[in-house]
Amino acid sequence: AMFKIFKIPVNKWTIPTAALGGIFIVSGLILLMNYNHPYTFKAQKAVISIPVVPQVTGVVIEVTDKKNTLIKKGEVLFRLDPTRYQARVDRLMADIVTAEHKQRALGAELDEMAANTQQAKATRDKFAKEYQRYARGSQAKVNPFSERDIDVARQNYLAQEASVKSSAAEQKQIQSQLDSLVLGEHSQIASLKAQLAEAKYNLEQTIVRAPSDGYVTQVLIRPGTYAASLPLRPVMVFIPDQKRQIVAQFRQNSLLRLAPGDDAEVVFNALPGKVFSGKLAAISPAVPGGAYQSTGTLQTLNTAPGSDGVIATIELDEHTDLSALPDGIYAQVAVYSDHFSHVSVMRKVLLRMTSWVHYLYLDH
Repeated sequence: AMFKIFKIPVNKWTIPTAALGGIFIVSGLILLMNYNHPYTFKAQKAVISIPVVPQVTGVVIEVTDKKNTLIKKGEVLFRLDPTRYQARVDRLMADIVTAEHKQRALGAELDEMAANTQQAKATRDKFAKEYQRYARGSQAKVNPFSERDIDVARQNYLAQEASVKSSAAEQKQIQSQLDSLVLGEHSQIASLKAQLAEAKYNLEQTIVRAPSDGYVTQVLIRPGTYAASLPLRPVMVFIPDQKRQIVAQFRQNSLLRLAPGDDAEVVFNALPGKVFSGKLAAISPAVPGGAYQSTGTLQTLNTAPGSDGVIATIELDEHTDLSALPDGIYAQVAVYSDHFSHVSVMRKVLLRMTSWVHYLYLDH
């Protein structure tokens, strides 16, 4: 028909030329589509899980019965036996009461010691005057006192002077104990209160709560399970309630045609025949295959297949079918750039064909 419309003669040259021309045109359109509207089958509904590790060690006495259902932030996931942690809190509270009573007793003892010091000083002053009287008398022409009386007076004065110094030293020692303050509080009481705060925190940690809205799955712990505060041995996995995000890995050739804000469409193996729209949210600034860590050996280039892709995140629009999808399922993604937008129709058709093909599989 095209030959008649354009009045082209049909011969052995025009037919092959038309066929080759059609092939070149279709091939060119496909190449334009592939570069300007990237597609990948390496995509997944991403989920970030939180390993639940108790902050304290103990025996599980209660486990939540909400499995695979939405749990609000702060709801109890499981409880540990709090007996020994409660006992430590009670003991420290008793120690604080004892320390406060001791501090008040030291204050009373300080007052008593101050009074004793004043009394000792008064007695010392009395003996000092008496000794001075005996000493002046001994300098007179006629000494009215015997040497023994003078020596006794001197010994009484020196003994009382030593008593004053001893009492003052004890008073200073008690005062230093009362003056040992931390943030305006006695050091021993401050130390006990710090220990009490830590003990109360540990007691609170015997109740493990949901860190955010989400759900728990595969709850394998039971009452009687010994839970240890070891980061390598989580006792439960918590899945936070997250955005509808798809993580996709594109070939590096597509990088110039990937920009945040571009329209995107996603199809899932689990939902044949359905296409979900969204936006390209972000592009990872690093390629997984190019990440290296310090080791004791020289590094070689990581050129393993599948490790050189560009990671991009797609946020899906709201759709009722998405809430029923389990996290982690596979998907295929197409991103539509602003370049050669007229050939994006081909990509959309091919993506929908891919979605319909998901109805067909032979394994059973």
